[in-house]
Amino acid sequence: MQLTPEWMTNIHPLIVHFPIALLFIAVGADLAGLILKRYTWIKPATLWLYVFGALGTVGAYISGKQAADVVNFPPPSYPVISEHADLALYTMIFFIAYAAVRLFTYWKKWDQRTAIAVLLFLIAGGGLGLIQQTAEHGGELVFRFGVGMVVQQKAVLKKQEVSPTATIHIAENGSWNWQAGNEAALTFRQNFTLAQGEWENVTLQNLQKENGSAALNVKLPENATLLFHFGPNLKNLQLSMNVNLAHFKGRFFTVHHISGPATYDFLAVEEPQIRLGRSENGSVDFFDTGVVKDSGWLALKAVSSSGHYRGYVNEQLLVHGHGDDLPAGPAGFLISGSGSIQFSGIEVVSLDDMPAMEMDKNMMSHDDAGEETHAH
Repeated sequence: MQLTPEWMTNIHPLIVHFPIALLFIAVGADLAGLILKRYTWIKPATLWLYVFGALGTVGAYISGKQAADVVNFPPPSYPVISEHADLALYTMIFFIAYAAVRLFTYWKKWDQRTAIAVLLFLIAGGGLGLIQQTAEHGGELVFRFGVGMVVQQKAVLKKQEVSPTATIHIAENGSWNWQAGNEAALTFRQNFTLAQGEWENVTLQNLQKENGSAALNVKLPENATLLFHFGPNLKNLQLSMNVNLAHFKGRFFTVHHISGPATYDFLAVEEPQIRLGRSENGSVDFFDTGVVKDSGWLALKAVSSSGHYRGYVNEQLLVHGHGDDLPAGPAGFLISGSGSIQFSGIEVVSLDDMPAMEMDKNMMSHDDAGEETHAH
């Protein structure tokens, strides 16, 4: 039996309204108990409203985390979902602690003292501010960005027009994209910086795939380590690229916030594993680890937004972690291994000061994935 209708992508909207209602009613009952002291049943009723409301925040938080794992987010919404998740966590912790305090004071009968009862009421009223901010960010995700709506999710893989000639563009806010095409090897060589390794050890080839679209083949020497990057220093960003790792043995990293050859955040693929983490002066810290089930062409996406880090493969969230932000830096990729890798496109979207109207322009498609047929 299906618990939700087909048009509802997760159960979070069904759960989240119950703790909100219970806690607002609890604060109202608290005020009534202060005014109408002769009705002694109000105090225990209020207590259990707080307890069940606090338990409801746990369900809302867990279902929200599960929803974030299956819902597609347009780039401008990532800062909002990060703030929404943080506020939801703070709200849950606050009301669990508050309910525990209310149980303790009720057991000790301290809440019968007017001063303590007023203080507890004021603290609960402040907690409603957390609920309001959390709900406001949740509403913004739905009504401003269309997150969780079936129509929005179907639009995520909207196909871009592909230029026959390789292109590279930089927007005013620092967003950039490189698209393979004729002379892909030349545009890549002229624009990307090789921060680790030597250009003479790299062979770049223009490829054409069966569907007529282009790709760049990067051929490596044995056991090479190469770090490429491009673009300005960015803080919050989404890094997407379409790559084919079928002819490669080793580890492939999308990297961002690069401060040097050994300091960066990464999404690393070494089939069948995918890892999200950070290298800081050569010391590696893994945020999360998952499993890659696909092979061949992959649409990789790494998102960094206010201490939240997410890694996607073919639009499926596989890893999610948290950490302190590194200083702003450029983005690119790192290769450690042997063989060859094909690229059809790389895109970096700045999530800072990005108008919502630009949302559809920054959706990267992986519909053109396929096998290369010959080199130019």
